[in-house]
Formats: sequence, C-alpha cells, structure tokens
Amino acid sequence: MTDIQHEKYARLMAAVEELEEKVDELEKNDADPETLKKALEELGEARTKLTRVSDGCGPTRSPNEG
Repeated sequence: MTDIQHEKYARLMAAVEELEEKVDELEKNDADPETLKKALEELGEARTKLTRVSDGCGPTRSPNEG
C-alpha cells in the first residue's frame, strides 16, 4: 500500500470511529430521530468509502493462482 493510500485509509478509519461515537452518544441521549437518522446516514457513507478504499489495498489475486 502506498503512503497516500495508507493516509487516506487511516483518515477514513478515524472518521468512521468518530461517527460511531457520535451515533452512540445520540442514542444514549435519546436524540431527535431526524438528527440520529442524519448521523447514521453519514456513518453509512463513511463506511462505504472505507470499504471501497480497503478493497483496493490488498494484493490482487486471480482465481487461477494457486
């Protein structure tokens, strides 16, 4: 993984963790449903971005490799 990819991955991981903490706090404090929904959508988007980046970071493997 190049340094740029690693930095992007690390930033996205930090963003996901931050959003997870935000959602936890909102749930604990019985936040407004609309606010919680927005936070969950942001978290979902961040997780999707993280998945896309992490899928491209590993070594490529073809089905024919043994």
